[in-house]
Amino acid sequence: MTVLIDPPGWAAHGRLWSHLVSDTSLEELHDFAAGLGIPARGFEGDHYDLPQERYAAAVAAGAHEVDRRTLLRALQRSGLRTQKRRHEKVIASVRDAPWLPPGGRADVVSSRQDDPPAPTVVVRLAVVSGARLLLVERPGRGLDLPFREVDGGSVAEAVNGLVQGVLGSRDGHPRLVGYVRNRVEHPTPDYRWPTPRACFALYAVDVDPVVAQCLSGQWLTHDKAAPVLAERHWWPLLRDGLP
Repeated sequence: MTVLIDPPGWAAHGRLWSHLVSDTSLEELHDFAAGLGIPARGFEGDHYDLPQERYAAAVAAGAHEVDRRTLLRALQRSGLRTQKRRHEKVIASVRDAPWLPPGGRADVVSSRQDDPPAPTVVVRLAVVSGARLLLVERPGRGLDLPFREVDGGSVAEAVNGLVQGVLGSRDGHPRLVGYVRNRVEHPTPDYRWPTPRACFALYAVDVDPVVAQCLSGQWLTHDKAAPVLAERHWWPLLRDGLP
């Protein structure tokens, strides 16, 4: 493994920052960062942001000093480079995700955009009432969020249809929470989604207790839902609390 670091040069929050990356493995990058005491919140999907006062310690621990262009090229060659839009953050990245063909990667992206990127193939809905989340039984899969495939129409049509199917009307105001982006370069015959990218969007809608009583499904508080849903690829978008 080679961990690379560029000189402090990105200004934010009144200080300068470096970028810390691996050209081999996110797991080893996480281990290196943990050894330096870098908090997990510094991870940005394919790199850690490192304040200038920690630069010397990272180099002393074995990080190789390179210029920013060299660092970016190494990250792109590694296959670990993630893409994000304004007001988005990659909060988890699973390389060789077990639910994808070999070599596939799943990026979990929180978003404050109005719409997910193309191609979005599935939309899910987190129906929230206070501290509770509505779950439905998915045959053979256990409890899940209500979902709908986009299936050739627009994402907006799929979201409106999902809201109407769950709430019985279109009166809800769903907002995008984020999405899971599959990256698959070498699909297997049974992989049915677009390649090399396909997105699975998560929306949220709030309902009052009166409406909640009329909805079909099972209501769980966040602490009860966590152990049930922890293995779902979208769970990191809800892991720190209901939206």
